[in-house]
Amino acid sequence: MTGLLPIVEQLCDCQTDAERADWLLRVPQGVIYRDHASICMVLRTAGFLAGVDYIDAEFAAINSTRSRQGCWRDSVLLTIGAARAAMLDVARKGGAA
Repeated sequence: MTGLLPIVEQLCDCQTDAERADWLLRVPQGVIYRDHASICMVLRTAGFLAGVDYIDAEFAAINSTRSRQGCWRDSVLLTIGAARAAMLDVARKGGAA
């Protein structure tokens, strides 16, 4: 028993960076918000620092101020777009970014 929620334990069970990247791209943003520290710990322990960068970018976006229309600002969109593209690359190619 790790004390982690089952969805985060799924991340612990990932064997490759590609599996971790896939998990990161699919996990609900609410889980990223709630379990940010635990997720970062798991990723650091696995040596997947690109995943830490990604989760930090998602966490920052979740907590960012939005425009009057309720949208993320352009700088946030660009950051998240680049971070997601990097994770997609890892997930597709099977290795670290």
